[in-house]
Amino acid sequence: MKKTIRTYIYTILLFLIPFVFISFILAILSYFMQLNSLTMNIIIQTISYVLLVISALYFTSKIKNGRLKHCFVLGLIYFLISLFMHLGNIHIIHLLLKPLIFIFIGLYKELRDRSI
Repeated sequence: MKKTIRTYIYTILLFLIPFVFISFILAILSYFMQLNSLTMNIIIQTISYVLLVISALYFTSKIKNGRLKHCFVLGLIYFLISLFMHLGNIHIIHLLLKPLIFIFIGLYKELRDRSI
């Protein structure tokens, strides 16, 4: 139980810490360079999805038993956090797609491990 909770915390930190750091760097760059807001949003969303896939791969490699159930739980937690953080500006596609990435990667690894 303690190892599972630690894995949840490490996964969330693996996603959030680099994302905040990169967003901070992009905010500094946008202050000195005049970038289009669309360009900034595309860069941030791309980095967000890459970090999400990396953290989902880390999470599914650390959880061995009940992987799919844990992916659903972490996807739900991520969905709720994203919903509360973006209440004023909801992008429904990103809001639903990011938790589904956790679930799809967990499903893929579960099916791959069962077939081996």
